[in-house]
Amino acid sequence: MFNQLASEFYSRFSYLSLLISNFVEILINEKCNGFDIHHGIASLYSDFREYAWEHSGSDGYWLGQLETCYPTKNKKNGELELWCDLEYALGNIDFQNAFDESTEDIELEEDHEMRFQAQMEDAPKYHLEMMFEAFHGIFEEWVNQIDIDAQPVVLPHFDRNGMFLSFNYTETLETLYRIPKAQINYIHGRRNCNQRLVVGHINNLNGNDFLSEDPMIYEYEAYDNIAEVVNEQQKNISEIISDNAKYWSSLTNIDKIVIYGHSLSDIDLDYFVEIAKHVTPDVQWFFSIYYNNPQERDKEISRVKDFISKLKLDASNCQTFTL
Repeated sequence: MFNQLASEFYSRFSYLSLLISNFVEILINEKCNGFDIHHGIASLYSDFREYAWEHSGSDGYWLGQLETCYPTKNKKNGELELWCDLEYALGNIDFQNAFDESTEDIELEEDHEMRFQAQMEDAPKYHLEMMFEAFHGIFEEWVNQIDIDAQPVVLPHFDRNGMFLSFNYTETLETLYRIPKAQINYIHGRRNCNQRLVVGHINNLNGNDFLSEDPMIYEYEAYDNIAEVVNEQQKNISEIISDNAKYWSSLTNIDKIVIYGHSLSDIDLDYFVEIAKHVTPDVQWFFSIYYNNPQERDKEISRVKDFISKLKLDASNCQTFTL
């Protein structure tokens, strides 16, 4: 059971709680969102896939293109990585597929070789831009309609009086736990607020790295254009961190950080680095783990240890707990 559900749980449930008082806690609640999944809310990426195909309408073509351009399958469950770890997948487009799909209708006309070359170079850029525009539209439409029909649960170390750093787009904290909006920082945006939600990868792609051994002359420019458009799907984490400078500075009195279900992946690592820079070295860190057998438990412990090492935290100030 740890395969699809758990992998999505940890890629999407992160909840950092910062409790303001002498005892301050950070609850981290990631993307869209294991915290909601823990409450039985239909917010798996597989739920997104089902909604997208059912409601895509004229954008169904672009949804198909998305799956073609991202054919990599998840090693645990055999499903497309796109519907298991969306942000990770977005940074790993199949260049050949993207090029082939965007240029398949272009034909070489006699005495128009230069025009043909220009079309082959430019087509991928426009094709992928339209694909991603359709993707963002249907993604935000799905997020906006997620039904928070659930009940609060008992969460270890949870304190309603804390500050909350949420990577989720949904207002589950407000709805189920009556947490005032003023106590929550929706670092990647909050749904239904007339703003584009932050969703993206952290890879910086170079088209030349994906060319075949003997590419056609127009493929150089075409692959650069593919890389350019995919790189536009990056999270601008440095900008987000800069925009939240006052928030990070407010963490100096934090005594306790509790992380619920975050994947602890490199995609969001810089946020944690920023938190660690602003809290005192003796702050207590609590990491939730989730497993079904001893082997999974060992992997979870290893995952947390690796993260502690990346942040250069004092291991004696770090503990794990089970949800």
